[in-house]
Amino acid sequence: MIATLRGEIAARGVDHVVLEVAGIGYKVFVPRQPETTRVLLHTHQVFREDGQFLFGFATAEELTLFELLIGVSGVGPRAALALLATARPADLAAAIAAGDATALARAPGVGKKTAERLIVDLRGKVGGLVRGGSPLLPDDEVAVALVALGFSPTEALTALRGIPPAGGSATTAERLAAALRGASGTV
Repeated sequence: MIATLRGEIAARGVDHVVLEVAGIGYKVFVPRQPETTRVLLHTHQVFREDGQFLFGFATAEELTLFELLIGVSGVGPRAALALLATARPADLAAAIAAGDATALARAPGVGKKTAERLIVDLRGKVGGLVRGGSPLLPDDEVAVALVALGFSPTEALTALRGIPPAGGSATTAERLAAALRGASGTV
């Protein structure tokens, strides 16, 4: 299995690059074009009857999310690439955790039913993805909602201090309102 490739981009296509590594050109499908010509891509290799395909990502987080996405029934590599092309991994993770099927269905080839399936299958699995180097809380919907609203993970974690814990008597909406009040300094 090919885990990473480092080399020079020899050619660019709409959905792929040809990465030259030690004199060999690898066609690697990517969610977005790399900005530089010398790159390191984290890769996922797919073997099918009609060929072998490489999918490349700028970060390990993108690769992790891609592998989670293709693990959902009915979501293939092309749909997963389309999702990753529409938003950063943390934003996709936040949309999944928040149950935002509309945001997910914006990706080409991803309909409402597929978006809902992604939410059901991945909601509890995407919280560990990182944004800005800090992990999101894996089981706290308020933290994910705060990040989706534009807070950094560190700011979200700070806003969670002093509010009722998850699983208590307060609803998620009440906890979110308290976190927003706390973040604005009007607790």
